[in-house]
Amino acid sequence: MHRMHIVVRTGFAAAALILALARPASADLIRATPGRSFPDIAGDIGGSQTYVFDPATQTGTFTLRNAPHLISLGPSERDLVPVQPNTDGTLCQTLRVKVDRHGRIVDSPLNHFEIRGSVTIKDQPFTGILLEGTPTAFGIAEYDRPSARAQDIFGLNVKIHGGELASAFGAAAYLQIVPQANSTFHGEFTSNFAGDKPMTNLLAVTHRTSTLMESAARFRFPLLLVVIAGLSWPLTRLGARTMRRIARRHRPISEWASTVC
Repeated sequence: MHRMHIVVRTGFAAAALILALARPASADLIRATPGRSFPDIAGDIGGSQTYVFDPATQTGTFTLRNAPHLISLGPSERDLVPVQPNTDGTLCQTLRVKVDRHGRIVDSPLNHFEIRGSVTIKDQPFTGILLEGTPTAFGIAEYDRPSARAQDIFGLNVKIHGGELASAFGAAAYLQIVPQANSTFHGEFTSNFAGDKPMTNLLAVTHRTSTLMESAARFRFPLLLVVIAGLSWPLTRLGARTMRRIARRHRPISEWASTVC
């Protein structure tokens, strides 16, 4: 029975390890403190967030308008790049998404996300529509410590399908919206609400996931060797005890070994 428990535990551990290494990392939609990933576009220059509910259709329209001001290409200060207006003076980030009375996205041609501006990265200028996409999921979140909660947080998954920086962001991004003043949101999507000076962060999701997967693939084989060696130890001990019992009952271990070799 003891030997069976060892084998079962070892089998479950090995299966869990293989599944963990093979399963791609996933990103949570609603996160009060999402992990850093790059590129990251920050915005908090004025603007507004509004929500208008229509009782007749039991749907509402959530809108955002502010200005992006900085792109982080990496974790150091040298990776910070300012976002400037276009030649016509346009510098804006806009979002429109229709949701139902529970705050879930309703399929609509009005659902749209866009960033317009100008930025120079490694001496290469990008101007016009920097990013364009469609919201695919929407929700709300709170801080990890609700007693310290002072602001509302809205989160969206965005499918990126165009713009000068689309190739840098990949196919998906996560947008976090935090109104910094005069928020009238009370956790319900069945009435109008608004907020001023929304602070935003647009985080690349696909590239962060692929980087993690590349790292996992790079270290997968050495990790498997180490873990398999550790998992095989109970089986090795079991085999050794079995051989000792066989040797004691039948013949000297030296004779048994020489026959195998």
